[in-house]
Amino acid sequence: MSDPDAGEIYETTRLRFAATVLAASTDELATFVPAAPEWRVRDVLAHVVGLAADLNAQRFPAGDDIGGSAWSAQQVAARFDAPIADLLAEWDREAPAFEDGLRLFGYEDGCHFVADLHAHHQDVRGALGLSRDDDALTVHVALDHYLGYVGSLLAEQSWGSLVVETGDETWRVGGDGPHSARVGGAPFEVLRAFSARRSPSQIRELDWSGDVDGLLALLSAGFTGGYALPTDALVE
Repeated sequence: MSDPDAGEIYETTRLRFAATVLAASTDELATFVPAAPEWRVRDVLAHVVGLAADLNAQRFPAGDDIGGSAWSAQQVAARFDAPIADLLAEWDREAPAFEDGLRLFGYEDGCHFVADLHAHHQDVRGALGLSRDDDALTVHVALDHYLGYVGSLLAEQSWGSLVVETGDETWRVGGDGPHSARVGGAPFEVLRAFSARRSPSQIRELDWSGDVDGLLALLSAGFTGGYALPTDALVE
């Protein structure tokens, strides 16, 4: 099978995100988001719009901006009080070129931005008490990205391998090393765990076997900055 069209899936998720914020009240737009506690709902929107605009214009994080935290903060600051209609209009202008770029650069890069957008949309929906954004194809594509990142962490540390089972799908990530683990669960919950949206205690509630302690220690060290595992449970 050919890889999914990341540009098309990004567009579908973008339109769902836009519908979510259009339906929100002024007070809801000012709600702080537990998964991104320094940002309001409207700030999360400003970030994803600014990300598309910056990458289209080839504006990238500074070399010493590890994880792009300052870059993301600038995206929000530049649009701090912008009307929601203006933010969505900017996204509509930037999106076609951005989505074409995801196709041009290929699935491995494209699934990264699908995963990021899905994570932020779910962050917002969780903050507003709305139902989950658990579209099966989008969740699969997002898992491809985040499990690829986890696999890189395991390989860099020569930790071993991790088998991830979600329904009918199985991933094996990592590489050679003395350790191994297996985890299973509903696709959405596994995704939120490996996108740093679940606390260590919540991650332990998945169906685990093998060296769970060692793997969680590695994840806690590897997910840093804006992607650090939350200390408190994130309930959605």
